[in-house]
Amino acid sequence: MVGAAVLIFAGLAYLFDFFPEEQRALRGGIRSTAEKAFPNQAERAASSYGLTFLGEGSSGSSGSDSESPEHGGEPLGPDLAAPSVLLIHGLDDPGLVWRDLTPVLLSEGINVWRMKYPNDQPLQESAWFLFEQMPALRQQGVEEVSIVAHSMGGLISREMLTSPEMAYAEKVQQGEAPRVAGLVMLAAPHHGAELARFRLFGEFREQWVNMLEGRWQLLSGILDGAGEAKLDLLPESQFLTGLNARPHPEGVVMLNIAGDVSPWAGMDFDLAGDQVPGIPANAGQQMMADLGALLESMSEGSGDGLVTVKSTRLDGIPHHIVPGTHLTVIRNVMEGSSRVPPAVPLIMEFLERVSSRN
Repeated sequence: MVGAAVLIFAGLAYLFDFFPEEQRALRGGIRSTAEKAFPNQAERAASSYGLTFLGEGSSGSSGSDSESPEHGGEPLGPDLAAPSVLLIHGLDDPGLVWRDLTPVLLSEGINVWRMKYPNDQPLQESAWFLFEQMPALRQQGVEEVSIVAHSMGGLISREMLTSPEMAYAEKVQQGEAPRVAGLVMLAAPHHGAELARFRLFGEFREQWVNMLEGRWQLLSGILDGAGEAKLDLLPESQFLTGLNARPHPEGVVMLNIAGDVSPWAGMDFDLAGDQVPGIPANAGQQMMADLGALLESMSEGSGDGLVTVKSTRLDGIPHHIVPGTHLTVIRNVMEGSSRVPPAVPLIMEFLERVSSRN
């Protein structure tokens, strides 16, 4: 039996998603109003987004959100003779997902950048933000880069590389952006994720970590997007339908990695007898029965607890399944753990292969 508060929240989330465009307009209006009403906070939030170069010995190498690292009093810069990698996080990530991968990349002499963006905004806006950041790499002398993206970050990367409006390949030909040689996508929901409906729990986690690490500010949960991203992540959304209809980007070696350990395994999600207050009995019972079936499928089906293995597949793209949840495929729960996240060796092997290929 679930608590009344959880029932109300889950039921309303389920109900509202029958009206995605109305919900999108409402969320976008809330964000726009907040930006206009609190310009100082909006400007401060915007200044925290963008690329950060992670160099050896920087606090950023542990996955924290520091400013550009310094070494010996001078800002570090990339070794242009070494490979370059750009890390792109997913939805509601407070900056911890790369905690275990970054030191491994740095130990191999790889140039590492991390991109931070307002992750709750529409995915197309996030893809445009990534597109606008790429010339900064080229201006630093980087001619070629590989992208490692977690979850929603994989969708944003694909959108940038395949969008006719962005025409990224033309940007590369004109010498204004680096060529993307490889793209690793970790637990990316290419065909959507039903549990995106309940992203409020992930938003709470992100803001809580930001508060603990001193990065939280008033309205930060709105200024990074008002939850429009979850609408794009739902199966058969307009965004995913358009993205998946395009061919894969030419000249980019791609790899999908998925986890198959669900934290929901063994839990009882029989909600058929529960009721949502304020909704007619028959409709409410059907809603909760559907919700219970959804959660039950996520606990018993093949997936990482948030994204099914099926959703991570793309025709024609190599696919690996590793033992891990949506997060533990790439990072450990406890800092300092000696466990090697199962996706790390695959990523390093992929990057070496892409680097030797070019």
